[in-house]
Amino acid sequence: MDVKKNSIFIFIVILILTGSVLVGYKAEAGEVARKEIINEQDVLHTFEIAGINFKPETSLNSKDYKVGDTELTIYKDSQGNVLFIYTFSSFVERQKNFPEYERSDPFSFTLDKQTYISKFYSVKNLQLVYAIAYPSNENTQAVIDNLRKVDQVIFTDLNAGEEIVFTGGSSSWKAKVSLRYYEHWWTDGENKSHYESYHDVAPTINYKGQIPAQTVLMEYSLITRGSKMSGNQEITPEELTRVIPLGHGGGNGSMPRKDDTYEMKITVDGTIEEFELKAK
Repeated sequence: MDVKKNSIFIFIVILILTGSVLVGYKAEAGEVARKEIINEQDVLHTFEIAGINFKPETSLNSKDYKVGDTELTIYKDSQGNVLFIYTFSSFVERQKNFPEYERSDPFSFTLDKQTYISKFYSVKNLQLVYAIAYPSNENTQAVIDNLRKVDQVIFTDLNAGEEIVFTGGSSSWKAKVSLRYYEHWWTDGENKSHYESYHDVAPTINYKGQIPAQTVLMEYSLITRGSKMSGNQEITPEELTRVIPLGHGGGNGSMPRKDDTYEMKITVDGTIEEFELKAK
């Protein structure tokens, strides 16, 4: 693999692992998003509405990708990407029967002389694995655009994901935190309630003050209920003229609610500014 192709491969892998293509596409939310239990036809139809069509893939032996006794179906889209669909009776059964250690070697494979890298999606009672064909120099943007669609369709139209935007500012700064999340509940046969959630947080800041002549040191902290982000970095005058991302975080732990507040503290060249961010 030459240097140029290797750079493209690494770039796509980073996008897949960080989920950083979750912008720019919005599909119409429908009936599937409101269901507690969905099936593979729900998935295929939802993707079809978004313009992504899957057909059964027969080149791969499903027995090679079984997880325990769980049945699966395998499909391929028009760009050659492969979708594995594992069906469980509830997300509780999915959590129990699709453990982390299963998510490795079987889904890194070669098919028709193409290398595939995989991304895992927990979707209510289903587990999806989307294996992406290693892109050539010509179709890198097509792969990125397709990932935008796939990520957004799964987040919004299958998982019923939502977004809360927190904003605030001071004399020199304005800040925004985009919180994207989904939540699912399930009551089992013993009338015991189960809960699953996932969220990701993407904070950004904009500088409104007078641009300095030289690079300066910036320190920041962003605190809310059960969560704290902090860091420091050197910022050039040019960077101060643009939106400054402060990283990306998330998980399945506790998350802020609409009535919560973020406390922001920014120090630049010894000048400290503190302010609150609240949901719109």
